[in-house]
Amino acid sequence: MGMAHRTSSSRGSASRAVHWLLALELLLPLTLAYAAAFAAEVSVRAWVDRPQLSVGETADLAVEVSGARDAPAPEIANTDGLGVRYVGPATQISIVNGQMSASITHHFSVAALKPGSFTIGPIRVDYGGKRYEAGKVSLQAVATAAPGAAQAAPGAGAPAAGPAGGPQAGAPGGPQAGAPGGARGAAPAGDQLRLVLSAPKTSVYLHERMSLSLKLYVGNIRVSDVQYPTIPGDGFALEPLREPAQRREQTAEGIFQIADFVTTLTPLRSGALTVGPAKLELNVLARQRGADPFFDRFFGSDPFGATRRPIEITSEALSLDVLPLPEAGRPADFSGAVGRFEFAVAAAPREVRAGDPVTVTMTIRGEGSLESLTTPAIAASDALRVYPVQPTSPAAGTPATTHEAAAKPATVQEKVFEQVVIPQYPGPLSLPEIRFSYFDPAAGAYRTISQPPIALTVQPSAEPAAAAVVGAVPAVPAAEPLGRDIVFIKDAPGDLVPIGERRYRSIGFWAYQPLPALTWLAVVLYDRRRRRLHGDPRYARFTRAGREARRAIAAAGDALHAGDHAAFYDTVARALSDYLSAKLDLPPGSVTADTVDTCVRARGLSERVASDLRDFFSTCERVRFAPAAEADGDMQRTLERAGAIVRALERERRLASPLVAGLLIVAGILAAGAVGAAGPAGAGDNPNAIFFRAGALYGEERYTTAAAEYERILAGGFESGHVYFNLGNAYFKAGDVGRALLNYERARRLIPRDPDLQANLAYARSLSGADDGQPLYARLLFPLAERLSTDEALLAASLVYSALMLLLVAARLLAAVRRSASAATIVAGVVLAVLLSSGAYRLLTLDLPTYAVVVAAGDATVRFEPSATGTVHFQAKPGSVLRLLSERESWAQVARGDGTRGWIELAAVAKL
Repeated sequence: MGMAHRTSSSRGSASRAVHWLLALELLLPLTLAYAAAFAAEVSVRAWVDRPQLSVGETADLAVEVSGARDAPAPEIANTDGLGVRYVGPATQISIVNGQMSASITHHFSVAALKPGSFTIGPIRVDYGGKRYEAGKVSLQAVATAAPGAAQAAPGAGAPAAGPAGGPQAGAPGGPQAGAPGGARGAAPAGDQLRLVLSAPKTSVYLHERMSLSLKLYVGNIRVSDVQYPTIPGDGFALEPLREPAQRREQTAEGIFQIADFVTTLTPLRSGALTVGPAKLELNVLARQRGADPFFDRFFGSDPFGATRRPIEITSEALSLDVLPLPEAGRPADFSGAVGRFEFAVAAAPREVRAGDPVTVTMTIRGEGSLESLTTPAIAASDALRVYPVQPTSPAAGTPATTHEAAAKPATVQEKVFEQVVIPQYPGPLSLPEIRFSYFDPAAGAYRTISQPPIALTVQPSAEPAAAAVVGAVPAVPAAEPLGRDIVFIKDAPGDLVPIGERRYRSIGFWAYQPLPALTWLAVVLYDRRRRRLHGDPRYARFTRAGREARRAIAAAGDALHAGDHAAFYDTVARALSDYLSAKLDLPPGSVTADTVDTCVRARGLSERVASDLRDFFSTCERVRFAPAAEADGDMQRTLERAGAIVRALERERRLASPLVAGLLIVAGILAAGAVGAAGPAGAGDNPNAIFFRAGALYGEERYTTAAAEYERILAGGFESGHVYFNLGNAYFKAGDVGRALLNYERARRLIPRDPDLQANLAYARSLSGADDGQPLYARLLFPLAERLSTDEALLAASLVYSALMLLLVAARLLAAVRRSASAATIVAGVVLAVLLSSGAYRLLTLDLPTYAVVVAAGDATVRFEPSATGTVHFQAKPGSVLRLLSERESWAQVARGDGTRGWIELAAVAKL
């Protein structure tokens, strides 16, 4: 009895372990796929569609970035003898079984200006903090035109527009209606699958944006794993395919399901252009012989009873005639815009003082290509100081704008630009006329829109009073030692983000962190199970029992269809007997109608299951002695009963609830991480424009006004290290060292390695006598805490931690790399420890506590109690950083770096 009890307990433990292993096996693909999304490999390559061309012709230079769909365009300078102009991006997306891969191709138009051999590059793409090399591209330009070059010119009227691909190219039926031109293997669908590529017209102008449609027709056939189609070809750029529209359509061949993919094509060279043929890959599902009819009856189809055959469908190619832009009538200010556009100019404010900035807003909107546009600009003059034109975004949030965006066609583009101009002298002033020229392909002619001059009223300049900024001291720079000063302001606003947006506050960031460890744990358990299956026959027999039983029941079904009644009952009875023997760890053949009741009850199975098994074996033995007693219907029910018993036993012996709970927890975490925080509300003005206006005021030594402009950016809900740096400079120049140090400290939390910030911060501290408060032990033990921001340290630690888990997985599964992976694991562990300790120290001592900076004009008094008559405890110099402990009415309890506490007036400090 004791031995039997121990054996039963051992089998129970083994069963529970198997249940957990099954649950982790189902979670493993989720975790591996999620982690793989963070480790997509990025590669870059570059090529030209024509390595040789004539002077005056253009070639398409393509730079493809695989593994990313948001990589920026590389900077490619003009080469002597070549003109290089950026045309635009084209994105390709492929979705298979929920896994998405993406690439983006940036297209450049390269014009040959003189004959010779040229080399473009090296071409580099900066993405994700790394630089990827695409190498160099060679090009040969000859003096004479290449033979066969298309020289067609547009007629006086609009270009002829005809259906793409012939009269029947867009029809769903007919032999020419986009029948597949090729497939990977013979397509079993016949004419039930078609891919049709079409365009509204076949004659277009160079750089004219045109809609392109790609329709997938699916008839009486089942398909799965449909990828996004690809449209190969040279000499044109494609925008990313939009989400396909789906509908049903009745044709001569029957009812078809149609998926309509739409994109926009932009020709990059003139002449004959071939688009496609388009290709699309999918799987065709075919019913497998012997599929489970019981499953079909209750669930409609059996996904495990179908075979998948990969098919590649090919459409007919599309021929386009690309007409060059005419030379006749081309305006001098034409910069490449092709389409139909509206142009509007506005200036605000109209009444200013001399030296105050005026923002000129230029809006271009319409259907066509604006990628190569050179922005109109106001030229400088003696009476007008101008700054470079800056792109911005259309104002959002108004009902009109939202309605227009919703109703706007996909081909409509809108660009908004701002230029800051500063009147230099009082009196009446008119901004000059601004012109915008474009080519209208519908009319085949150039158009020019002129905006009339804008009148300004400029009053004499008046410097603002010293109290223009609350808390500022008189705007007189303090006397500075000869040869020392702060570093000048930043020219660019940097990365503007919503105030307070940090990685350590991101739910998605923390939701990702358990996944690499769970992946490694799942691999460990999987590896143990795999080794046990190879080394423990009893465990392997237990694990494979369900699969073997289902295979035997399927063989019994074949015997039933063949009419062999005796073989049917022998097979189905043996299937359940062998299944129970394996699951209950009994010798083969020991489970019969006489022993099944005892065996099942001893293992603790339910009375219902024991009764079903007893009746089943009794029926099988009775029919063996009286085969004619059972009809085909009874045999079919017996077969279904056997399958139901196996499924019931499998459900009773597995941990379904923990698995479902685990999946729900993981899905909940991922869903929570996908919810992004709402951005700040608009401040009524573009922060980039405010930044440049403030820079202009700073350059004119109007420091208090410049500080007020920088504060407007912060009031609008945006921040960056450069904004805080420039704001600190403005306060410093205005004589407010306390507020200067306050903003330098804020910048230090975002751009700690910036050498200009370090220099200005050290100089301001030396003038105020404030202490930096950084202990020596922290500099020695946490060297990266002063070199990395908290977000940078946490991101680096997360990447190293993910690499560490992947190395552990490789060392566990791949014997060939086990030694090298183990050594790399040690290195990654050391790096991770340094990053985590530095990041944790910075987070706990710099970001999470609340600090305040003394911004009083002179030394601030810290008292023993929150009262103006309290005993003086110590004096805090302007710019001193104090830890804020609590607040009471108009007082704040603070602590120095040495732990000394006291109370200070709230008006004398500002929170970091």
